[in-house]
This record gives sequence, C-alpha cells and structure tokens, in this order.
Amino acid sequence: MKKIIPIFLSAAMLLSSCAKNVSVETRALEAQALASYMEKYYSGAYEKTTMGAYVFTADEIPGTGAQFGDQAYIRVDYTTEDRAGHLVMSTLAEVNRKNHLFNSRYYYGPQVMYCAENSLKAGVEELIMGNGTTLGPMRVGGTRKALIPGWLMTVNRHGSEAEYIKNVSGTEAVYTVTLVDAFTDEEKWEKDSLARFIAANYPGAVEDTEIGGGWYYVVTMAAEGTGLLAADSTVYCNYTLRDLAGRVIDTNVEKVARDNGFYSSSSKYVPALINWNSDYRKITMTTSETDVVDGFANAFLHMHQYEAGTAIFWSGLGYSSTGSGSLVPAYSPLCFDIELTKKP
Repeated sequence: MKKIIPIFLSAAMLLSSCAKNVSVETRALEAQALASYMEKYYSGAYEKTTMGAYVFTADEIPGTGAQFGDQAYIRVDYTTEDRAGHLVMSTLAEVNRKNHLFNSRYYYGPQVMYCAENSLKAGVEELIMGNGTTLGPMRVGGTRKALIPGWLMTVNRHGSEAEYIKNVSGTEAVYTVTLVDAFTDEEKWEKDSLARFIAANYPGAVEDTEIGGGWYYVVTMAAEGTGLLAADSTVYCNYTLRDLAGRVIDTNVEKVARDNGFYSSSSKYVPALINWNSDYRKITMTTSETDVVDGFANAFLHMHQYEAGTAIFWSGLGYSSTGSGSLVPAYSPLCFDIELTKKP
C-alpha cells in the first residue's frame, strides 16, 4: 500500500506503555500493592476480571445494542487517565478542550480497532469482555470504566494473570470506553457506510468498481477538453485532503492552509507535479517520486486536463489499518479535492 505523507503532518499524539526494567519479584509485589490499594479505596465498588483488570461497577452504563461476542472489530470512544485522574489522552473533543489539549487539526471521534492479539491491548479486551465478572461482555451503546494494570498493557496474550505479571512490564491506566459499534467484516461495514454518505452528500458521484468499489469521483469544474489524460501528459495539481466531516487534513494551497490555521512560511504552496502512469499503483508525486495513496492516484485516471473534482474512497485505498498519526485514524475514509493546473 502506497502512502502520501501530508506535507504539514504534525507530530503524532501517541499513547505508549513505558516498560519498566524490573524483576518478576518486583512486578509481583506491585500486583499485590495494587490489589491492596483497590481493596482499601474501592472495596465493593469494583469487580476484577480473570486476567486482572479492575472494572468500576458504579460507573457502568449498560448498552442497549448488540452484545460484543465474536465480532472482529469494535468502534469505540475512550479516555485514558492515570490513577490520580490526570488525562493521558481522549478521543473526545470536549474532554481535550476541558484539559486545554484540543488541536483543531487532530481527529476526534470514535476509532475502529481490530480485536486480536498483536493489535488490541489485552487489558482493553478484558474490559470489553468482562471476563470473570457478573457484568459480562459490553453491549453497543454502553460505557465501562476500568483500571488496567501495567501487565495488561500489551498486545500479546498469556494464559493467566500470573503469566502476564511474570512476562509483562508496563504503566497502568484507567480506561473509560464507550462501545459505539461492533462488526465482523470491516471492509463491508466501511464501504456500506461510505455508500450511504455518498448518496446523501454526493449523489452525482460515480463509483469505480474495477478498483474493487469503495472509490467515488465527482466533477466539480468541467475540463477544457473531452479526452482523458494521455500517457505523455505533464500533470500538475492543487489538492486538499479532508475527512468525511470536512476537517482539512493537508493541502498545497496557501489560502486553504491559512484558512485552516496551519500555514507555514517555510513551505512552498505550489501545484504538485504528478508522475502520471496508466497503472494508478505506479503514479507518484514531485520530482522525488514520492509514493501516494492509491485512492488519490486513481483520480488521475478519471480526470481530464484542467478539470477539478473530488475523489472519496474507503481506507483500503488510503491509510488502511495504520492511519497517519493524530490526523488520520485507522480505517478512515478520505476525500481529496483535486484541481489540475498548468505548470507553475
């Protein structure tokens, strides 16, 4: 999968588990100390999961939707704090505003996560499943809060709490998770959602089924001619990258950058050279031949010289399961507004 790196990409807002270089004995003592702490301050107000996450029963908000079971993906909002209640990070805009951490360029909202080893943290899985508790698995629409010990802040899986304590070091965190949705086939879910978005917002868009579907294009300014770009075309373009909510993520247009608060005097706002190819997977950008995401590249096979249009596509043609820092979350559909221009 090719990637286009946003020209003005900000530093990613990352949450990591800072591993401690401690012995098994020390980790066992920390586990005992945590158990004593929970009993002293929260006695009767929590249930402990099989692998050692502490679920705060008083904060439970039951959902009314489908119960999480064997679905492969979840869509969640979440907030993480330390034990003292200090914010670490949140997907909620209002929480970030309250804590003076809001950034208008960042994405805020539900995020899709793959529920599997090497992807989802073991502690988050325990929270959602409620293993060993009377609460059981969460239902869509529900909210659950739990203290996740450091030994569960791993994407690896072990067979018991003792094995986690023996093998994993990490930093504990308090997670508050709202289960927005759960589904098995992410591609179908995303493409179906995108189709509804297109019908409501771009009814004139045409889908490219030859690329596997989930890619749409609509002309916003007519071309000078009727023929598609030829193999020997010299192509320059202005572009603006947005999400489906209209949030501007990246652009090479100075006015758009200024209007959205991320103009940089050190950047050159000029039309980008596109190295055209009849195979969209081989299209690159600039003289450095920078790789671009497939959904962006495919637009040039549908455009006429000096045309303007918008390409909207699912994440499989964009940043897929990795996303792009704090600007583009995993499994995020994208919109590119593209205008073909003359050489600057």
